[in-house]
Parts: sequence; C-alpha cells; structure tokens
Amino acid sequence: LQVMLPIFLECCDDMVSKWERLLSSNDKSEIDVWPFLQNLTCDIISRTAFGSSYEDGKRIFELLKEQTGLMMKLQNAYIPGWWYDY
Repeated sequence: LQVMLPIFLECCDDMVSKWERLLSSNDKSEIDVWPFLQNLTCDIISRTAFGSSYEDGKRIFELLKEQTGLMMKLQNAYIPGWWYDY
C-alpha cells in the first residue's frame, strides 16, 4: 500500500481541485459528494491496476458494466442444445 500512496494522493488532489472550481465567489457552495466519491474510487482502481486514469478508461468501465448486465440476462435465457439433461 505504501507504494500506492502517491497515487491515492494525486487522485484526492484532483477531486479537491474539482470541488474548488465549483465553489461560488463567496467560498460557500453545496456539493453532492457521492458522484465524486464514486469517481474517486474508480480513478484509484484504474490508476493502481491499469496505470491510467478513470477518465481515460471510462469507456472500458461502461462496457464492462454493460457486459455484466448482458451476462446476467443470459443466465435466464434458454438456448436449445446449450445444456444437456442426462
């Protein structure tokens, strides 16, 4: 984990920078943090596992989510000849 700490720090710094850009002129603003935390988690996983940011690999995550949904539907589908009853 110690090797990954710089990556965690960079991802958190990016998120805080985005929050700072969203602040109003009087430095008060309301932010829904949930989407940011979801993206932070994905970004940390992407950078540590794949070496690229979540923004760069966002399409890959979308395709994986779609593939998971399709696999779940396939479990309920009957394909003749696919399973043999002995």
